[in-house]
Amino acid sequence: MRWWIPALCSVSALWAQPQSSTTRTYTFDANGARQLATESSTVNGSSEQTVRNLNGGVSPLERVEERILRQDSSGRVIERIIRPYDATGQPGPPQRLQIAERTRPDGSKSVETEVFAGNISGGFSLIEKTTAISRTAGNVETIETQVARPTLNGAVELLERRQARIETGGQSRQEVVNVERRDANGQFLPALREVKQTRESSGKTTETMTQYLAGPAGQLQWNGQSVAETQKQPDGSQRKQVTLFGSNAPGRPSADQPQVREQQIIETRSANGQTVETLSIRRPALDNPANLGPPQKISEKVCTGACK
Repeated sequence: MRWWIPALCSVSALWAQPQSSTTRTYTFDANGARQLATESSTVNGSSEQTVRNLNGGVSPLERVEERILRQDSSGRVIERIIRPYDATGQPGPPQRLQIAERTRPDGSKSVETEVFAGNISGGFSLIEKTTAISRTAGNVETIETQVARPTLNGAVELLERRQARIETGGQSRQEVVNVERRDANGQFLPALREVKQTRESSGKTTETMTQYLAGPAGQLQWNGQSVAETQKQPDGSQRKQVTLFGSNAPGRPSADQPQVREQQIIETRSANGQTVETLSIRRPALDNPANLGPPQKISEKVCTGACK
């Protein structure tokens, strides 16, 4: 359920200035030994990610090149080239994104993103166009997003609509996203609904995310939920516990009540110019699905520079 979060991001977050950082991700084997898995570095919006290959060496995984084509008082236009690589280090077809960020006369903000895929002739072909418009009134921000893609006849048709409403008040925040997708008859039908509620109390932040998906009859049905509790520790570190609920735990028969599928424990600490994030996971015990097993350390990220 971690993939829900980007759908609820504010358009204004896309206007943040890029900074430089280096992140190394380590994984742990069955014996708890740590080994380097990937390394990524970002400088002025451009980044490179490498991965440890089967021979013990390092192979490129992805390179991202970014440059500002235009910037003035009304906004800016960014070009981003994404170059993926396969497991052998051979380059795959690149993607080019052109992102236009603008401040409109009425004070609203818009972000228009065009995605182009590399073709066999060496050029680029449009595969998706997304337009998001953000408006703020008091403590409420609304974001309307339209997603269009080319059809077989070459026309670009609207295929998806998203509406987000973000309301902030005191120590609470509620974000609701509704997604409609176009069916074969050209009608837009509800496909997805996400509700995120955030509350702060006594130094602890609790985020509850609930997802609904369209069922066979076309009506939205409860699909899953995550509850994340984040709290600062006395030593300055941060501990985040994310519990994921689904209709049933993996490998278990279906149940009427939501079942715990997984619990993630994310611990973050900063010292000596580095930020270290450790991920551990607890899953339902095989002999007693009602109880979670002991935490198993999965990965560790070590970031130097402007770490988020």
